[in-house]
Amino acid sequence: MKDLHGNEVAVGDIVRVLQIDQWLLDLLPADELPHTLAMLNNEYPIDDFSEDGKISVTNWWEAGPEQWACSSLYLLAHEFELVKKAGRTG
Repeated sequence: MKDLHGNEVAVGDIVRVLQIDQWLLDLLPADELPHTLAMLNNEYPIDDFSEDGKISVTNWWEAGPEQWACSSLYLLAHEFELVKKAGRTG
């Protein structure tokens, strides 16, 4: 899989979310929307690859005392860019 600029990406690589499709945002419940929108222009490790050629990234947040919630996105190549390869520092 490659990013917007043609860089090869792998699970664990850090990517920046560049775009979130409006159709997805229109489907989200009101309480999930701000957390998903917060993913735009932020960096996340790649969790996995889907069978239809997308990467998966996840945003976790504390929803309450000892309670966690998350938003996951499945992104096509034009929706993200590589920031850092896994295991590399700097």
